[in-house]
Amino acid sequence: MKPERYDEGRFEFGEAVRVTRNIRNDGTYPGLDVGTLLIRRGSVGNVVEVGTFLQDQIIFTVHFLNHGRMVGCRIEELIGVDEPWNPSRFEFRDRVVCSIDLGIQG
Repeated sequence: MKPERYDEGRFEFGEAVRVTRNIRNDGTYPGLDVGTLLIRRGSVGNVVEVGTFLQDQIIFTVHFLNHGRMVGCRIEELIGVDEPWNPSRFEFRDRVVCSIDLGIQG
């Protein structure tokens, strides 16, 4: 049995949700190249529809008003807008430089 978080009824129609991962075009969004960034993580949208993909994956259609896009999101990519969220300044594979030494006694 799947945990409650993965239930189809997790989010209701019109509920505000936050996307936890960058959403890129996998070829299903028309007019844009595959791999194009559609929605940046942390963006907030509203659920407009709940459907399935391949009969076993629940997909929420989320309308991101600030971006003017409606995008299908899997439940593991979404959290409620009121749930804790820690934004990051960095993207995956970004090069970062420490401003202080991280060594301890050595």
